[in-house]
Amino acid sequence: MSMDVLEAFNAHPELAAICGVLENVLPQNGLTNRVYRLEATRGVFFLRLPRPENAGLVDRQAEEQNLALAAKLGLAPPPLFVFPGAGILLTAAVDDVARAPEGVPGLLGDMLARLHGSGAAFAGVLEPEDVYRAQRGFLDPAVELASEIAPLDRAMRDLAREAGKAGTIRRVPVHGDLSPGNCLWTGDRLWLIDWEYSAMADPAWDLAYAILEHGFSEAQEGAFLDAYKDRQAPTGPVPGAGRLEAMKARCDAVSALWALEQVARGRDAGLFLPFARSRRDRALARVRGLI
Repeated sequence: MSMDVLEAFNAHPELAAICGVLENVLPQNGLTNRVYRLEATRGVFFLRLPRPENAGLVDRQAEEQNLALAAKLGLAPPPLFVFPGAGILLTAAVDDVARAPEGVPGLLGDMLARLHGSGAAFAGVLEPEDVYRAQRGFLDPAVELASEIAPLDRAMRDLAREAGKAGTIRRVPVHGDLSPGNCLWTGDRLWLIDWEYSAMADPAWDLAYAILEHGFSEAQEGAFLDAYKDRQAPTGPVPGAGRLEAMKARCDAVSALWALEQVARGRDAGLFLPFARSRRDRALARVRGLI
């Protein structure tokens, strides 16, 4: 039995009241959190406990508000217990199928359009430039990584100059982290989990991030965007091709800095440094094609 889980149950008796007696605790995959599948006398649950090294990086009050709204929209599993002060979250278990269904890009595009067009007022604002600056601030003392970062800094300054020429962007509620691991496919539906980075933002952020993280081919990207546009049209916020390409570069830059943060925090450089370089180089190539 995991000591982390036992400590959480001891500190929060509400967990035992909901779950009953623990029978089995199974660790799940997770890069930024410790996630456990709990088999207990009152059902099967997922328990999320943040990693200590990531304390303070997420606005847990905003996450709680946004998750409640997403659950009300039928996009996220309803939370059963939330304790923002410690970042604890308990939901009923969602068993995803081993293989995603056919037509994933279209299904995801439609669901994302539902979120963006919902009119929900999420807490917080996600501005890619602000995210990048915050990450850079953390990495400033990591002088050993300066040469890895310098090309990205130049590219992001170029993109910022181009963005200044654009008009006002209407913000919508976004998930913020649409990686495949946060999209759970059951037999008949899709659930979005991990709303830690949800906020109000340019809809291009979610679109670009989903395309990159799911590795959509050109045809799949077209199906994804067509499904999104079909539900949003004619009045919804559908970003143009240039804006979407620029956002892809920003998303890759943020992902690169996130991986470099992990290296700076002492995590496995052999795992995170190659990832950071691949995302950095892809961002740089995209910026060269835009500027």
